[in-house]
Amino acid sequence: MLTCRDLSHQADAFLDGELGPWQRLRIRLHLAMCNGCARFMGQMRATRSLVLAEAEVADPEEVARIDDILAALHTKNQSGG
Repeated sequence: MLTCRDLSHQADAFLDGELGPWQRLRIRLHLAMCNGCARFMGQMRATRSLVLAEAEVADPEEVARIDDILAALHTKNQSGG
C-alpha cells in the first residue's frame, strides 16, 4: 500500500506524467481513499496552473527564475524537506 509520504515524494512525477501505469494506478487508488492527499494533489495542480499562467505573460528571465524555484522545490520535496 502506498503511504502518504510515498505519494508526496512522487507527486511531481505523477503530475508531469513521468510514472508508469502501475505507479499511476497506485497513486490513483491512494487518492481515492485519502482525502488529505487528494486535497494536497489538488493544491499542487492549482499551484502549477497558476505558475504556468504567470509564466505565459512573464519575460524570459522571469520564466527562468520560476523554473529555478520549481526545481528547488522539487529537490526539497524529494529529499523529504
